[in-house]
Amino acid sequence: MERDRSGLHRWLMRATAALCALSGAGLLAALALADRPRLSALVGCGVVFLSALVVFVVRPFGREPRHYWVCSAAVSAFCLAGLVGTWHLVHEDDHHVVIGAEVTSAEMVETYLAQELPRGSAPWRVPTGVYLESIQFANSNEVKVSGYVWQRYSDDIPASVSRGVVLPEADDSYPAKQAYRHREPGAEVIGWYFKTSFVQKFDYTRYPLDRQDVWIRMWHPDLDRRVVLTPDFGAYPRPWQASAMHGLDPQFVTARWQPQSTLFSYSRHDYTTNFGQGRYADRPPFPELYFNLLVSRQFHGPLFETLVPTGFIAVLVFAALFVTTRGDELRRTFVGFTSFGVISFAVSMVLVVAVRQNAIREATAAPGIVYLEYYSFVLYLVVLLSAINALLVTARNPTLVVRWRDNLLPRIAYWPVLFGFSLAATLYTLG
Repeated sequence: MERDRSGLHRWLMRATAALCALSGAGLLAALALADRPRLSALVGCGVVFLSALVVFVVRPFGREPRHYWVCSAAVSAFCLAGLVGTWHLVHEDDHHVVIGAEVTSAEMVETYLAQELPRGSAPWRVPTGVYLESIQFANSNEVKVSGYVWQRYSDDIPASVSRGVVLPEADDSYPAKQAYRHREPGAEVIGWYFKTSFVQKFDYTRYPLDRQDVWIRMWHPDLDRRVVLTPDFGAYPRPWQASAMHGLDPQFVTARWQPQSTLFSYSRHDYTTNFGQGRYADRPPFPELYFNLLVSRQFHGPLFETLVPTGFIAVLVFAALFVTTRGDELRRTFVGFTSFGVISFAVSMVLVVAVRQNAIREATAAPGIVYLEYYSFVLYLVVLLSAINALLVTARNPTLVVRWRDNLLPRIAYWPVLFGFSLAATLYTLG
């Protein structure tokens, strides 16, 4: 038996050394990537490398329980550091995705329209601007927006062309409240005030570290006219800077969201109808104008209100592992350890975790799995493993894992498994 354990020890040392070398090579490869190294490769390889290095260095010094606990604490600390570091990197990342193609100057608009407008078409261009005062997320897919939208009609546009703008995705698509109207040399400027709700599809996969694009989609009311809306860049400071948040009230009001940038974009849609305007083949698909407001969630509240009860449950499950023992009959009698008691405790913990997960589902109403739910899955895993461990401890012929140092292995592996799976889920979802 002692020879088998010695052979197992040597095998583990070789495997640890190989893992250390492979993860170190992976870390160097991730750092050597030219443009932007993948977050998952960088953080994952770094954590595995440091963890394997600690195990490789500490393990040969002895086989006392304290050496195993040192390795367990080091691996857990590295995983936790990787977890917090990933949160910080994702939150500080300025990467954003908007609908269609971004345009930040009149030159970019002309270049885009030259490529996208049908050949031979000579549409009238109507400069259009947007100014937002507030947004409010009514639910997971509905946002209430208030602000102003204006248009500049040059004198060469016939009076037969309607004056107005359509917000096709709003409850009130036609802003009825005209705020102002005046003439300037060579053009007429008309502004409307709107306060309406938009139903939009948001991606909550990264909740609560998610970022959303609240967009204002605009049409001209004359669908049969050859009119294309263009951003009124002359009404904003130049040059356009997305981070300067032009078109946004300095006292912008929103709850739990932080504005990041604003910009215009174009998107082309091929509709399967002509809206009753002549023949379908005669209606060219003009690009549609969008005004985008990118916001990031203030994640501290949702994150910690989930992690605090999650951490409390994890500590309780870990404490329950010290109740499961074989060698100390007096302690077993004193604490009242039974397989049924441990299983009952596991069931109660699962119910608490399920309630927390259901609250997350109600907050997002996402069709898929969101990031915070993975912490519930990790707790399901450790609760299940602790229940299985309790059954193995009371088995008539327990396995070597349970007999070794009176069930020490599940205890020292608990936090590395918990934080390791949490880090893996984080890198999979956010990396």
